Amino acid sequence: MCSCSRRADRPNGRPWSEGGFTLIEVLICTFILTTGLLAIAGLLAVTTGMHVGAREAARSTRLAQDKIDELMRLDLDTDAEVAIGGSLTANEADHFEADPDGLDGLTIRWTVAAGPTADTRVLTVRVDSTRAQLYGRQVELGTILRN
Repeated sequence: MCSCSRRADRPNGRPWSEGGFTLIEVLICTFILTTGLLAIAGLLAVTTGMHVGAREAARSTRLAQDKIDELMRLDLDTDAEVAIGGSLTANEADHFEADPDGLDGLTIRWTVAAGPTADTRVLTVRVDSTRAQLYGRQVELGTILRN
């Protein structure tokens, strides 16, 4: 009994299989998969850099707030650290701290200016970080000190 719809057998006598992928299809899928994985690897590098920057910005903000809290406890009339003066760009005596808490690459600078009334002063604290890459290199906070 012979069936006319039957396909010819392969040379080794087994029938041809209808399923499976051709080599071209496999190569195209491999190329698409590789391209996607490379894109994800690039995103991973960017997000890692942003994570480091965010961590440094948070650390700098915490250090600036700690310095403000420390300076707020001082007497405006007698303590040199809250005397009018200072610079946010240069290290001036009694108005900067380098590598606080043993953290390399961080500098805290502050300025103190006369306030709106005789018993107040305007305090601005800046933390400069050479460790941050994308953002968080400078964090600046300000407040008003009162005697």
